[in-house]
Amino acid sequence: MNRSENQRIDDRQLINSGYRYAMSLSHDQHDAEDLIQQACLKVLRSQGTLVSKSYLFTAVRNLFYDGLRKQRSISEERVTEDSIADKNASHTRAVDQKLDLEEILGCLRSEEREVLFLQCVEGYTAEEIGTLTNQPRGTVLSLLSRAKQRLNKRFDPNQMMRTK
Repeated sequence: MNRSENQRIDDRQLINSGYRYAMSLSHDQHDAEDLIQQACLKVLRSQGTLVSKSYLFTAVRNLFYDGLRKQRSISEERVTEDSIADKNASHTRAVDQKLDLEEILGCLRSEEREVLFLQCVEGYTAEEIGTLTNQPRGTVLSLLSRAKQRLNKRFDPNQMMRTK
């Protein structure tokens, strides 16, 4: 499927995709629902229709980071791994010592989760992610690499044996 800016897709698919993206950012069902609702309203007010996936994703992303700034009175660059991990820790649970997906992703910074989601779930290329998030392609590739390294380190069998 061609992922050009002008591509129109079914509204339901677009909203579901936007919701999944909001979940990847917020890690909270209610926050994600609020984000997608606000983003849809914002897009509909400005465009009159849900134009494209990237337009909606940009609105979701901007609303998410605006909310973080307002909530914590700090800029996007100062959001630390600890603050994200603390928020995510309250929403994750281990069931019978098995890690669930939310806990796995909780070890990543929000920027890493975002680019990993866009690549692995939504199928965007590094260049497309860069355009969507206003970051250079190299930064996107670096974030993807760091995210994968964190996940590999977190789930290294030798490391897991030491922690038990």
